[in-house]
Amino acid sequence: MRVAILADIHGNLPACEAVLEDIARVAPDYIVAAGDLALRGAHPRETVELLFDRCDSILMGNTDCYLAGHYLGGAYRERDHWKTELLQWTRDQLGEPWLKKLGALPFSQRYSPRKGQDLFVCHANPRNLEDSLDPTLDEATVRRYFQNLDAAACAFGHLHFPYRRRVGRLLIADVASAGIPRDGDLRPAYGVFTYTPKGWRVQIRRVRYPVRKATQALTARRVPGGPLLIHKLVEARYRHHKALMEAARRHSGLPPPGPVLRPPPGANIPHRPTPLELPVVAPPMMLKQASGDEERHHATPVDEEPTQISGVLDLDG
Repeated sequence: MRVAILADIHGNLPACEAVLEDIARVAPDYIVAAGDLALRGAHPRETVELLFDRCDSILMGNTDCYLAGHYLGGAYRERDHWKTELLQWTRDQLGEPWLKKLGALPFSQRYSPRKGQDLFVCHANPRNLEDSLDPTLDEATVRRYFQNLDAAACAFGHLHFPYRRRVGRLLIADVASAGIPRDGDLRPAYGVFTYTPKGWRVQIRRVRYPVRKATQALTARRVPGGPLLIHKLVEARYRHHKALMEAARRHSGLPPPGPVLRPPPGANIPHRPTPLELPVVAPPMMLKQASGDEERHHATPVDEEPTQISGVLDLDG
């Protein structure tokens, strides 16, 4: 059994299209959208329509609850905050029928390849839609979220950066974000869980997409808070990026970055420019993204190890 899971799409239609294209090449048995479908993007309705058309299961995220009117979190409760205006704009774009569908979404989904080997999929954690499973959390804290969960693996999003971790025999993995990555990599992320004779394995895949198309749409459609949304999309990381990356690498069994090895004095080594001597240019991938390059590329798989990890702020969407 193979299950593809994308989460935290946040109305970023170009990113969603690119992820779903790559999922089609992977050809999983099931596709799950694990919440936070529409809010914060320029194309909330089009993104939701696409997900409902392509996915086998769609789950509720915290921002889907906000849109449906179940409750509000964070700055969305403040009358004069720009997020309140963004919330109303997104509701107007979706319309009442789609808002009702978002409000009726389930909390979780299970897949059972065999007895006692369930894959449990949710938005943030098995208990609620708001608490983030930060990779820096200690073992005792993390175990409390899973102590009543009867499953062999758990997939979730909400944090907007991918990592995996073992909690006893349970494999857990953050597979997000397919719309607003915050782990230092502009490419959308999603996860593929595959059941093997040795149990569940998870692969994080990254997909290139035309970033400029997404940022220009936020301006062209006059999305409330557009400049800040563009900044967050392009910044693609949180302030305590380093601490979270180190924690994620540790959980995945990867060594921390080692010291820089230098040649012994007097060694005849050809001169190479140091970083300070090199011209400051963006990586080729970033240059193509920023130019709006529409060319599609195969995803980069990261089998059972995390990509670069970011921090945890602004999790209310």
